[in-house]
Amino acid sequence: MNKRLITALLCLFTLGTGVFGAEITVPSLDLVSRGGMENKDFSITSSLEAEIAISGGYKYGLSLGLGAEIPDLGKALSYGRADLGLPYDPDELNDRLNNQAMISVRSISATIREVLDKPLEISFFIGRYDKLGSGDDFQEYFGTEPIGTNLRGFFYYPDGLNEDSFFRFNGAIHNVMGTGLAFRGFFGNFIPALYIYHDLSYPQNQAGSYAPGHYSADLKLLANGENAKFELFAGFTYVNKTDNVIRGGALAWFGAGPLSFLMQAGVTMYDFGTDFDINNCYFLMEPRIRHDKFGANLTFFYRPVFYMNKKIVDDKGKEDEGRADIKLRLFFGDLSSSAFEAGVETIINLKIENGDASRLWISPFFSTVTTGLQWDFALRINLLYFQDKGDLMEGFIGIRTSY
Repeated sequence: MNKRLITALLCLFTLGTGVFGAEITVPSLDLVSRGGMENKDFSITSSLEAEIAISGGYKYGLSLGLGAEIPDLGKALSYGRADLGLPYDPDELNDRLNNQAMISVRSISATIREVLDKPLEISFFIGRYDKLGSGDDFQEYFGTEPIGTNLRGFFYYPDGLNEDSFFRFNGAIHNVMGTGLAFRGFFGNFIPALYIYHDLSYPQNQAGSYAPGHYSADLKLLANGENAKFELFAGFTYVNKTDNVIRGGALAWFGAGPLSFLMQAGVTMYDFGTDFDINNCYFLMEPRIRHDKFGANLTFFYRPVFYMNKKIVDDKGKEDEGRADIKLRLFFGDLSSSAFEAGVETIINLKIENGDASRLWISPFFSTVTTGLQWDFALRINLLYFQDKGDLMEGFIGIRTSY
């Protein structure tokens, strides 16, 4: 979306502040600087993903979501100071297009609350909307501590999927993205939601070309308890008369004393015209234990081949099937009470069929919280370096919003 349109929308909200007082918040911000050797030189790459929300508050229910996704912030700033020149290099042009220091519109939504004086709301939305099967909604709607896995984002998938640093696992089984309506009900510890929309996430081909005419519906239910929480969803996408897609999944969290357990399981994408197998499935389990300031988490994640309506391929262009991530996290401290956490992680990426590890890291880390921000520091040591698999070590510094 061009800069003039964004400026006009910002002006509209600014002019409206005298009437209803617009609120500007930053729901999410991920800034990661990654340092390592590249062509025998030490190189630092910084990636940014940020979301800015401008809303009219609870009463007015109007929200504009702006965002920035910059895989290499240094390149983007450098390109902004240098002309492309003629004749231009197609590879450089493509790199410039993928690394632009710009803000774009990610979502727009308008909500009618307390429909007919009932605990119901209706939203019209355009763009990226809710996550399905992530567990993140429990914190927003019920005020609980975060229950979702932290095996997500830049820190664990710095190179992304399909050589796209912004296509990566984000902790959800699926995302709602398109133009449509959302209906929600609020009944104590239960929140059902229905989404009916023109699906903008379904690609026409592997390159992700926009393909109109695909319509989706998803049904979600949140059930909140003190020692157990559940999130269930099921969905359908109309592609054409013969090929249509279904999906569904569940998140379950159980907690008692020092022990808790998280599980996510579902079908990310199944086309009726294809054979069903385990590669259509998303499965994650994470037992956790915390005693006073000490804790340990063990995560097993079986990756799906299809994610967010895209096929995941390896470096040879073949389906990247039979792959799993295993993470053991040992830590001391508590970010919510003592404002720091330190420990060590071991991360293994496996090919299940032959047991070949393409990634084996050990990573000491330290995290601390300041006003509204969480700072993460980590040193990743590659234990497969002598098998000629990647660099010996990488350093990470991350900044993200924390509420």
